[in-house]
Amino acid sequence: MKLKIFQILILSATIVWMGTSCNGDDEDPQQQTQSNPIPTPGDADGVLAAIKAKSNLPSGTPTVPGISDILLDVGNANFYSSSGGSSSLVSVGEVSLNDFALQNVNNTYVNDFTAVTLGINSGQANDWNVAGGNGFDSFSHTTGKVMPGVVRFNASVPDDIALGGDVSLSIEGIPSNVDNLLWVISDGREVITKEARSTSATFSGI
Repeated sequence: MKLKIFQILILSATIVWMGTSCNGDDEDPQQQTQSNPIPTPGDADGVLAAIKAKSNLPSGTPTVPGISDILLDVGNANFYSSSGGSSSLVSVGEVSLNDFALQNVNNTYVNDFTAVTLGINSGQANDWNVAGGNGFDSFSHTTGKVMPGVVRFNASVPDDIALGGDVSLSIEGIPSNVDNLLWVISDGREVITKEARSTSATFSGI
């Protein structure tokens, strides 16, 4: 039985999102339009993802001393009746991430939306516990890789992006413990992605 465990740090700024993931190694990828930038299960029987989302405060937002952005932890786990991720989801009993129980919503495991922290921290490993069921044995797993460091834009990102032109984004540097970077631009409906472990990315003809 094959399970894939992802650790993702997502940075967002207004309509532009950039995230890091442990998936892929293409240095010069093609620009792709898709509805979901989160890694897909491929041939896995299950996917478990620990996600740290960091959102910059929109321009013009009154600042609060000590709070420069918004942090949110997200836990997600899916288990499939057959490998490949295209089959139906099944229940595997209780699932927890860092001792925080995830909710079973139509056999998709997610954290309660009121739980903004799940102990997902840069530089630390994550602990998963699965009770088991529907062909899945119970297991506990501590990730071998720790969460990536924080991604920071090296300049403010505009609130509006003109259609038809190129958009270039850049970050201060590639954080520690990052295998790859997923660059994403979205207007809330359409999502355009690039996957590249570099300090800048250009989207053409948005």
